[in-house]
Amino acid sequence: MQGLQESQGLGAEHSLAPQRRLVFEHTIEGLFRISLRHRLSALAWQSLREAGLDLSRPLAPAYPYETWKRALEISVADLYPFLPREEAWRRMGRDVVDGMMRTVMGRAMVGVSRLLGPLRSLRRLNSTLRSADNYAESRLFELSPNCCEVWINEVMEQPSYYQGVLEACVTLAGGRDVSTRVLSRDGHGAFLHVEWKD
Repeated sequence: MQGLQESQGLGAEHSLAPQRRLVFEHTIEGLFRISLRHRLSALAWQSLREAGLDLSRPLAPAYPYETWKRALEISVADLYPFLPREEAWRRMGRDVVDGMMRTVMGRAMVGVSRLLGPLRSLRRLNSTLRSADNYAESRLFELSPNCCEVWINEVMEQPSYYQGVLEACVTLAGGRDVSTRVLSRDGHGAFLHVEWKD
């Protein structure tokens, strides 16, 4: 398969100069101050503070990847304790997009996304992900006008989280009946399949 062959060594250019992985302020704002603001329990808010995310204070410009990952784990456990793990993480992926689209930066991105439509929006997925943090990378392999494979270099051991992200992004861009599935794992990353109707 050509797409998989092309992916060999993806991200290798970054192995020479490791950088501190960071998640940007507006990503934190969108999820915790907008999407989950009234949904998390008091215990979850306390756990977030203990994990390094004190939302009673002004937000820092960026947060370490480890803090972000732990904050997501706390939120998933608090909001979706009775769902299968994969579905809980998929919903968290949708929650992140829901919050992000209501930030100043997110509203601008939603407007562009709706103009472009699902496929052209997915072609910009790498820059969309990089607007949220400094480490996520993606590659798109187009199979048809309504079907793609997506490689993401870091899925936090939860590829279903990115299923939710992709489903929400394609829906915002005008796609209907969006479906995703995990094709394979690739070290810290994963290959996902996404398709939709216009």
